[in-house]
Amino acid sequence: MTNILPRVLPFEGGCNFRDLGGYRTDDGRQIRPGVLYRSGVMSYFSPADEPHLSELGLRIICDLRRADERDKEPTRWPSEHTQILFWDEEPHIDSQSELSWNDSVDGEHARTVITSLYRAMPGWLNTRLRGIFEQLAGGNVPLLFHCAAGKDRTGLSAALILHTLGVPRETIIADYEFTNRAVDLGAFMLKHHRAALGLTDGDHPLQTMDPGVRDVLMLADPAYLVAALDQAEQDFGSVDNYIREMLGVDDAMKRDIRGALLTD
Repeated sequence: MTNILPRVLPFEGGCNFRDLGGYRTDDGRQIRPGVLYRSGVMSYFSPADEPHLSELGLRIICDLRRADERDKEPTRWPSEHTQILFWDEEPHIDSQSELSWNDSVDGEHARTVITSLYRAMPGWLNTRLRGIFEQLAGGNVPLLFHCAAGKDRTGLSAALILHTLGVPRETIIADYEFTNRAVDLGAFMLKHHRAALGLTDGDHPLQTMDPGVRDVLMLADPAYLVAALDQAEQDFGSVDNYIREMLGVDDAMKRDIRGALLTD
């Protein structure tokens, strides 16, 4: 039984901004509210948002985006006490490798491409994921992690964090799929004309995109996340092994992360 709660923070300029507090683990504990957040792009907050953003008391923002995305849509945060972390690409990752859907001619092909990209994600996202886990193990909370739409890179990051905390797979999948109700990405992009969300750019505007491709890109389909987790299991034997061997999260770090985020 999942325990999805109303958790979208209603900022005027927010995109898929959610508190992950309240999810229960297999041993009956739950994630403390106000310590772990996920979001999409954070460039469009209004002046009215700023006092409420400051009240969150964030210590760390982990930006999962590429350098070109950060340059086009810089994170705007009102508190100077919040540290923003980001990671440059690995040498073998070019600027288009993360969401290379541009050649998709229809929805069916786009779905194949996105599924393939999700399967590759545990490999190329590992440096950023390792950074998030290191911050959590160090007790640096409240922490927020985000990408552009708050769906793909953020979705896998959330899934792996929730898994490490002992949240059941059913709830993890439901949290991923909740993006479909948490935000209307198409409406957000039309409202904020500069918004790309990692899904489009000046050469591939939302308005001229094939509708089938657009729908696939906007959707948080559980099959995408399952493909990424299946690949981690195939490559490492289990998701736990992937987190331990690829991300360096040993038993001591796991205890520290659970201590920082969970409550009875």
